Amino acid sequence: MSQRQGELHPYDSLKDDSLKDESLKDNEKRGTSTLSQCSSMSTDATMVASKELVANMIDREKEEKKIVRALDLRMMPWFCLFYFTDFLDRANIGNAALAGIQSDLNLTATELSTAISAFYITYILFEVPSNVILKRTRPSIWLSSIMLLWGAATLVMAFVTNFTGLFICRLVLGLAQSGYVPAILYQLSLVYKPSEISMRVACLIAMASLSGIVSGPIAYASSFLEGKRGLHGWQYLLILEATPTVALSLVSYCCLFDDIQQVRWLTAEQKALQYVRMHEGVSHDESKNINFKTFVTTFTDWKLWLFSAVYMFTAVNITSFSIFSPTIIVGFGYPVLTSQLLTAPPSIVSAIFILTGGYLANRFNLRSPIICIGFGIMAVGYMLLLVLHDTWALYGSMFIIPIGMGLLSPSVIGWSTVNFQDTNVRAVAVAAVVMIGNMGSVAASFLYPSVRGPHHYFGNTFNLACAVLGCVTSAFTGYMLYRANKRMEQKDVDEKGPAVDGSKPTFTYYY
Repeated sequence: MSQRQGELHPYDSLKDDSLKDESLKDNEKRGTSTLSQCSSMSTDATMVASKELVANMIDREKEEKKIVRALDLRMMPWFCLFYFTDFLDRANIGNAALAGIQSDLNLTATELSTAISAFYITYILFEVPSNVILKRTRPSIWLSSIMLLWGAATLVMAFVTNFTGLFICRLVLGLAQSGYVPAILYQLSLVYKPSEISMRVACLIAMASLSGIVSGPIAYASSFLEGKRGLHGWQYLLILEATPTVALSLVSYCCLFDDIQQVRWLTAEQKALQYVRMHEGVSHDESKNINFKTFVTTFTDWKLWLFSAVYMFTAVNITSFSIFSPTIIVGFGYPVLTSQLLTAPPSIVSAIFILTGGYLANRFNLRSPIICIGFGIMAVGYMLLLVLHDTWALYGSMFIIPIGMGLLSPSVIGWSTVNFQDTNVRAVAVAAVVMIGNMGSVAASFLYPSVRGPHHYFGNTFNLACAVLGCVTSAFTGYMLYRANKRMEQKDVDEKGPAVDGSKPTFTYYY
């Protein structure tokens, strides 16, 4: 399902190597001045100017690999680190609940669940507006600002004294983090081709699992600080996890770039190639901003609602596991401190299979089959939690769930980023899918209250049902995308005749 590449024109007429080198140097000098004028051109004119530079490349594929490698080294490590702190600060409420925040703040089970769900209320409401702001401002400023805000909210949460304070801090935390994941996904879709995204998304999501590996031991260590300087262990937990976030928000401003055409670590020719490779087969009108018509187009697209449904079922499973795994493990009969530590090994398994899922999606260019398999494995894990009774057998089930969760996560989270042709529609759609899908996280917040322990039959049954429904929905979504591709291919044949070289339509859906 690869997109057609631009036609290459090697230096066939240059017989002497020295002439080639001299021509390349002259071309790069011309390229700098040519690209500097691109901002005042239309998209078509910019494309023509960029193609003129790209046409003289001897080995386009090799140059593309250099660009991707540069992006992987200059961009991905920072996004991974920032996403690590994002999830660490989001999910620490589960460890704090086990460490005694409920009793210390005199919270009922309902109040604790409400405080957990408060995060997702603002998280859902502000995802689309955040991506609209991202399109209208500088990404480095916007992403760094919301990172600073959620770090400060987590730090303040360590000093709340009642339900109201906790509830407000969770609302602010959700507001700040609402724009981060959609923004990162959108930024990745602007610099990586669809066939390159899944593995990068997998690396990001693996950071969420790594945060689970770290949060358990941090919670365990902070318990030994209980009473020191008049603070509880869960307060030290929040302080230890929030302080690095505040510091990294300042680093974020210095390290993120706003426009890849302005960076210093790509040559003029590489910038031209990057422009060409990202605009081939993509509807991209720089003269238009997001407007009302963009929202109508996005929210009347059937793909948005199917992607959102798959994301919603996934969100129920992921939120239940990431936040309530300490609560579930305590229900097996383990002591509280031991349960904090036992959350780490399943997170390691999750990280491994997230990377595996990303690799498989990139390798075979398939999403829906991998997602169906992932949901099936999770369904088996939750079924075992319902029927098993032995302590260690139950804990073993906690390793099956993250296998399925890891396999499907890269494909589910990155699915919408590669299936909307217009970049304005994509910016809204990516945020809308996460927004609608995270309604599942709100529901998950109420699935494991302490009053339903220790076995939590209702929560596990609910997750089992979501895994089954997710499997069915993802299979149907894949089939619909496959049919849409066939219709476009047939339309291409009707309008242009059969393709002699066997090429596909310029834009194809990734199922």
